Amino acid sequence: MSKPLHIVLRCTEALLPKVRYVFDTLFMARGVHVVYSPQPPSSGPWLLYGSSKEASWSFDRCLAIAHCPASWQFLDDSTEIETAANAEGLTIVFPEKAAGFDQRSDIPFDIAANAFYFLCSWHERFGPNKGQTRSMYSNSIFARLDVPQDIVDQYLDRLMKLLYVLCDQLEVEEWKSLEWPQGATHALILSHDVDFIPAGIIDITKQGAKTVLRHLIRQRDPADALRAATGLALALIHKRDPYGCVPEIIEREKELGVHASFQVAVGHRHPNDVNYRIEDDRTRDYLRVILDAGFDLCLHGSYRSTENTDWYVEEAALLAQRLGRPLGSRQHFLSFDYDNLFTAQERAGIQYDMSMGFPDRPGPRAGFSYPYFPYCLKENRPYKVLQLNLFLMDVTLQSYMRLKGLSAWEVIKAALDDLRRKRGCVSTVWHPIVFGGARDPGYERLFWEMINYTRETGGLATDGRTINDFWRQHAKNYSSFN
Repeated sequence: MSKPLHIVLRCTEALLPKVRYVFDTLFMARGVHVVYSPQPPSSGPWLLYGSSKEASWSFDRCLAIAHCPASWQFLDDSTEIETAANAEGLTIVFPEKAAGFDQRSDIPFDIAANAFYFLCSWHERFGPNKGQTRSMYSNSIFARLDVPQDIVDQYLDRLMKLLYVLCDQLEVEEWKSLEWPQGATHALILSHDVDFIPAGIIDITKQGAKTVLRHLIRQRDPADALRAATGLALALIHKRDPYGCVPEIIEREKELGVHASFQVAVGHRHPNDVNYRIEDDRTRDYLRVILDAGFDLCLHGSYRSTENTDWYVEEAALLAQRLGRPLGSRQHFLSFDYDNLFTAQERAGIQYDMSMGFPDRPGPRAGFSYPYFPYCLKENRPYKVLQLNLFLMDVTLQSYMRLKGLSAWEVIKAALDDLRRKRGCVSTVWHPIVFGGARDPGYERLFWEMINYTRETGGLATDGRTINDFWRQHAKNYSSFN
């Protein structure tokens, strides 16, 4: 359908930016253009969001969604949500319903309030764990209340299903599905967090010893310890670096015709921060291959960088000075304060971020399988930074879930199949340290298989820069983002 979907909003002025943000975010993910109107259109399907149905209007062409003011009270109340409810097969945290809405053809609960709660990560920003900079699935509202991780996707599916029924009844063409760059049905963003660069044989030997002990003691896996030790021995015999691997990854990706984003760190304020320093000319020259090969350079914000927004801005400036200006970013250890991160990124000129993911579980952290703009509650507007959700990470599968080989691939494949069904777009991270065969043997092969499977099933494997450019152009059609 070439015509936009007309949306009539009946709520308070204070809520309008948030409600528009929800509908723009959701419909943008499916390529449905929207227009906000004070009155219903003269023809075609339209959507009402209001507390009641206007008696003088005809609703035979309308999908009516209930606006329940009580569902928005969480904005003024820090009380933790204790239960989740089920409404027509959907999990919701605000179960209030409005009278006069048909349960079969309308949505009688406030789907906008429920979607906003998850999209803005309210439970992380104001819940009992709000002071923690590393958000785990095990401590999240998803685990605590058994909320599906893709809950906002499910809200979007319900909206589109009801709209398609309406289109069939009216005998009008449905909206065409969004196509990703190169006509792809879905997109997988590839990235590598550069966490370790050995300075020489001593660093390589120390890392090898730590890796073997990790497999033996922490993971109680002597077989993987042996494989890692064998990989290290072969690398030493052939005088090859098995842990840096940045040039080798770039060369292989160029052969495959794909580009990944590389996150480079510059800050050192915590023991968990990286071992290398961008101020070292040897390090800078080693990493220059990223730019020389035309790959996407991003900032890997240090562990404590969002405790002070100035620290983050200084890190972005230092990376720009020593190597190149970053457009994207991901936080080291996925450690950050939500609002400080996006505020600092706006100041630093960072256009997109890939930090919103759980370290201990694959899948959505905000319930959504598409790019979106996080929301600035203080200024009642979307942040200008685009979020490219992190869905799959080698560390999640290996260290937290203790998966390898076929078991790990089954999780990856299930996530990719779900992404294809939803026509979504998410990011992944595979650390360069696993590509030399001396860290987590077999995980380098999983990365290449992930790329091949994505492409074989009609998807696009690409970098964050490509999706950022595409999504920002797409966002020009939606009022919330202009």
